[in-house]
Amino acid sequence: MSNPLADWLDDRTGYRDLLKSVLDEPIPGGARLRYVFGAALTTTFLIQLTTGLLLMLSYSPSSSTAWGSVFYINEKMTLGWVIRGIHHFGSGAMVSLLALHLMQVVAAGAYRRPREANWWFGMGLMFLILGFSLTGYLLPWDQKGFWATKVATGIMGGAPVIGPYLQKLVIGGPDYGNQTITRFYGVHVGLLPLLTFLTLTAHIALARRHGLTPARNADRYPTGKHWPEQFFMNAVAGVGVFAILLIVVLSGHGANLDAPADPSSSDYPARPEWYFLSLFQLLKVFPGHFEVIATVAIPASIVTVLALLPLLDRLFPKKLAHFLACGFVFGLMGGVVFLSIEAVRQDLADTGFQADRQRADESRQRAILLAGDASVGVPPEGSSYVLLRDPLTHGRAVLEAKCLSCHYFDGKGQIPAKVDGKETSSPQVASDLKGFGSYSWIRGLLENPKSATYFGKASSCDGMVEWKKGTKLSSKELDDVAHFVATFAEIGPDTTPDEWLSQPGVDSHPGYKPFVEDCGKCHVVEGLTEGGLRDSPNLFAWGSTRWIRRMIHKPGSPELYGYIDEKDRMPAFSSDQLSENDIAMLIRYLKNDYLGAPQEGKETRSPQVAAKTDSK
Repeated sequence: MSNPLADWLDDRTGYRDLLKSVLDEPIPGGARLRYVFGAALTTTFLIQLTTGLLLMLSYSPSSSTAWGSVFYINEKMTLGWVIRGIHHFGSGAMVSLLALHLMQVVAAGAYRRPREANWWFGMGLMFLILGFSLTGYLLPWDQKGFWATKVATGIMGGAPVIGPYLQKLVIGGPDYGNQTITRFYGVHVGLLPLLTFLTLTAHIALARRHGLTPARNADRYPTGKHWPEQFFMNAVAGVGVFAILLIVVLSGHGANLDAPADPSSSDYPARPEWYFLSLFQLLKVFPGHFEVIATVAIPASIVTVLALLPLLDRLFPKKLAHFLACGFVFGLMGGVVFLSIEAVRQDLADTGFQADRQRADESRQRAILLAGDASVGVPPEGSSYVLLRDPLTHGRAVLEAKCLSCHYFDGKGQIPAKVDGKETSSPQVASDLKGFGSYSWIRGLLENPKSATYFGKASSCDGMVEWKKGTKLSSKELDDVAHFVATFAEIGPDTTPDEWLSQPGVDSHPGYKPFVEDCGKCHVVEGLTEGGLRDSPNLFAWGSTRWIRRMIHKPGSPELYGYIDEKDRMPAFSSDQLSENDIAMLIRYLKNDYLGAPQEGKETRSPQVAAKTDSK
């Protein structure tokens, strides 16, 4: 029955003849599974194109907003994690299908005359697919993508003469930043899709011009047609690829988003994505001055040989040429698999790498937690501040880098090196800062000041040890004093001693009187005690943000520890050594002022027991 609209459209476009030529395309020997890899690769490209367009609706391409927009897609947008997961794993699927298609084409001899040009267009598609993978991996602007891209572009920069210039052109300057992500984004969503569409169109047109390469025994079977047998097989392959992607995404709840990119991090276990692992491993085989062999000589030789495969028939007998071509391509794939497995095996056996990987995973989980919490979120300044303004992450890092060479924290010091494969802490010469300023810390100090947790490792601070020998305070009074001194940490930055003393509850506190009568003999608190029996630090606002901040900047001031010899005193830290953010995050970390911080009331050991145990 005639359809007027279809007839009109066919008259204007001739679509019926085009469709008929596609569906009636002859297939020597009939439909075969060996022909599905190209169709599956094309289907995966369309999946990538569709999911990529959906991601573009919410993605923001800048170094300050990219991570936050991907976090929104992953964690907040309806089915965003599914879309991103399919797109992420689809990239790996394209590389895998590309390798299978390459081997199938070579095994079938489809690179030979008259299909040389189609082989070269296929090589062009191979580079474009790898370009998609490289440029797309950076776009989340997380640690994994940032450092993986840095490794990959570092390999590029290792090429002699043009390598550094090419690397600078790619990253948009001397270092990685906003120019890098905008260039990668523009190439990923603009240039590469256009080139891929044009190359794929030419590739398919040439394939149709010359037809499918017949199998060796094709003459034993009748010639088939693309419709419906081969079309059905291609459709099953495409649906199968999509189903596998969906299963992988659903089973792993999408693709991971690492912590925001931090160019200053020195311990991130940088590795390229799995399809570039073989090149990364090759660099280990040719280190130092021989690096150019891995970065230029071997890749260039491989590409040259692949490009010349269609011409081997002119140099060797047909069977020998085909044997050499198959041997080269299958040997190449075997080498890639071997090097990739070797890279993974070495990483699994490397305890240092695994420790760095564990820390990176902890940072990732922490960043996701902070960004998803309504009280924190992603700062307006950008995603790099998510962890930079987190006391648990940045404050702890400052503590480990600047304080733990002398102090300990929870029984551990700085770990400068490994001895016989074991981590060794720096020697403790100052107090343990875990819980500093809290009731538990103070109560432990009053119970056993010579414990290593307090002043046992600081011989110049023996005043508390002497006090302990002569004090008559009962256990109950020590409890009260500890509670009273713990309130000092809550004194505000602008509160004066007189204002503090006039506050309700200060002079009526159970620890007020024993503190004045016993502690006030040595320590000064303006308006409350005069001290003088021994040189001791002023305790007004002790343990508060203002006190710790002054202790960091001026530990040798008269009201602090100026009475101690300079060689035994804590060094002062200038604003060049510690920024305001460094100090703020350090103090908040020491005071357990961060998201998810443990509460003092949950301590399992009493301060008295802890102090006695530490002294043993």
